[in-house]
Parts: sequence; structure tokens; C-alpha cells
Amino acid sequence: MKSLLRWLSRSRYPYEPLIKVEISRSRLLHNLERFQKIAPNGIIAPVLKSNAYGHGLYDVARILERYRRGLPSPGRDAVHPIPFFVVDSFFEALALRNQGIRAPLLVIGYTRPETIMASSLRDVSFTVSSLDSLQAIESIEHPVRIHLKIDTGMRRQGILPQEIDAALGSLENNENLALEGLCTHFSDADDPDGSFTEGQIRVWNKAVTRFKNGFRRLKYFHASNTDGHRYSSEIDANVSRLGIGLYGLVDGSAFSPALDLKPVLSMKTVVSAVKKISRGDSVGYGRTFKADRDMTIATVPAGYYEGIDRRLSNNGSLLIGPDSEPCPIIGRVSMNITTVDASHAYKAAQGEEATLISDEPSDLNSVMNIAKACGTIPYEIAVHIPAHLKRVVMD
Repeated sequence: MKSLLRWLSRSRYPYEPLIKVEISRSRLLHNLERFQKIAPNGIIAPVLKSNAYGHGLYDVARILERYRRGLPSPGRDAVHPIPFFVVDSFFEALALRNQGIRAPLLVIGYTRPETIMASSLRDVSFTVSSLDSLQAIESIEHPVRIHLKIDTGMRRQGILPQEIDAALGSLENNENLALEGLCTHFSDADDPDGSFTEGQIRVWNKAVTRFKNGFRRLKYFHASNTDGHRYSSEIDANVSRLGIGLYGLVDGSAFSPALDLKPVLSMKTVVSAVKKISRGDSVGYGRTFKADRDMTIATVPAGYYEGIDRRLSNNGSLLIGPDSEPCPIIGRVSMNITTVDASHAYKAAQGEEATLISDEPSDLNSVMNIAKACGTIPYEIAVHIPAHLKRVVMD
């Protein structure tokens, strides 16, 4: 799809995508710097998995690589260390290298042992999350850097505490398996009670002590996800991973001190048609909306294929026009079309700008509020924004 868009842009056919996803460079770096203030030693490893949480893998990586290398950013002089970028898969690591990103990468998701053993990518480390995987790569014939994941209570992935001795046995005296880091993941760090997370931290801290004694050249210890930053002072770690918080899609007031986080993403299109309908007319598939008055409706060329959640049918809103007038979604969200009540959007007209997702947290169509309307989490809304949509880096 991206190659097709590049061909169209170079061809004799004039083409401008109807939908664009705007990414704010200044807001992304603003959020990063807010978390650097509460992270251990200010060291953050940005998480770019799942197309950078829907924001655009290459675009976000380029912003952060420039920042990491100390190249000028508007209004920013100081540069804090970023040790590596976190991706989920070897595919994402390959994609970034093919796009010219040279920052060290950590593949935090599962990678087949045979892929690890065959990899020759420079400055790419792999997370090993089971004894089976660790033992499968013991015979590797070239050096590879790994981060060993410790299961401290989430029970999805990781070496259990009682398996640490076996893991140490696989790693000791193996010149090609370079243990670069140790990591874990918190399952419930946003729970105000905190008791389960504190138990995970105790298990983690004990594991860190054991590995520090056995591997003095271990470089990175990282446990915190975004919500885990609340516990930074209790965790024996020197790096924090930052995912959803980097993109401003979490409530910053839940942290101490409160963090002024800003959503990074907005998504815009144009009005494709405006028409008058009469009282009693029905709208869309299934006739789920019936007009209770004469009204003006507008359509936009975006539906659930373009990331407008179908659960917003008769339940969400868009913003239309230069005054960003809220317009309720009426009828079912279709595959490529959404219809709104534009009766109060006095400047609604074909070609007028329509905001599908707002970067203002208070707007009804912000990612956070869309998630609430759909009964889900901001992660799901963000990552379902299709990768083929054009990303535009702003400011």
C-alpha cells in the first residue's frame, strides 16, 4: 500500500489522500521529557511496537532518532540518553533498519530461536522469555545480545524464579550469548491498591540481585511500563520502558507529581457530501437512525476500515469546520463512510475539514473519550488506525 502511494505521488495522476494522521513532534518530545523527570536517572526506552501504537513506526522513530542523536529540535537544547528503541517483532526491527534507523533496538516480543541464530542485524537485541528458547539458542555460533525476561507474577512470559538456576547454567561460560539486560512486566500497575505490583517488585529486586552477582557486565535492568513509573523509587532498575504514555494517551494526573501529558495524534478528512433530510427519514444500513425532525446531514469518506470504530454508530461524534463544531454520528458506521448530524455546523460543506480523532482530551472524539464510548481502552482505538493512512509530522 505504501509503495502504491509513493507511485501515485510520482505519477502524472494528481493524488492527495482523503485522510491524514497528524503527529505532533513537539507533543511527543514533551511527553518523553515529562517521564524522563521521574524515571531512574532520566533514562527512557521508547516503545514503538504495533506501528508505534498506531502513530506510525517510521515517523515516530525518525523523530526520536533525531532527538537521540542530539540534532536540533524546536525549543529543545538538552538531550537525555535513550539507550534503545523497543519493538515487538523482528519484522519491525527489519523495517526500521530498512528505513535507515540506526538506533539500537530491543525486540521484546517472541522471536523464533532459528531467527535469533540466523540474525546478522547490527545493534539488535532479543528478549528471551522461556527456558526452552534459551536452551534452543545455546549453540549459536556468533555473538548475540539478549535480554532475559523474568516472570514476576504476570504469568504470560518469562523465566520463573525457580528456573533462574537453570537459566544461569545456560548462560555461564557461553561466549556467544551476551546477557545484555534483564526485564519484567507489571500486570496491574494502574491499580490504586498497588499490593500486587509491590509483590512483583520484591520478586524482581531479588532476581536482579542474583544476576548482578553472577553477571557484573549486565548493562540494562528495566521493569516499568508507563503505569509502573509510579513505583520508580522502589524498583531496582536503570531504564524505564515508555509506551502509551509517550503518546499522551493516559491520565497524567495519576502520577506523582502530576504529569502534563498531551495527545500526539489527530486524524482528519474532508466532508464528502451535505444534504437535507426530512423528519421520518432513516439513515444508513439497518435503518438504525430515524430523523425526529428535518435536519442537515453530512458524510465523510471514512468508516471502520479507516479506523472509525463501528461501536460509535449512533454513539460518537466528529468535528466539522473551522470552528470544530461537534456533529453526532447517526446511523451505522459503514466500511468507508460515516454520517453525522450537521444541523448545527453552519459551515458544513463539501470539502470542508472534518476531524475524525481530536488531539484535545476534552473533545468527545479524543482517543480517550472514543475508548470510553466504545467500552474499551485507548490502546485498541489507537492501534486500529490503519498503517496505510498517510502520516504527517507537524511542528
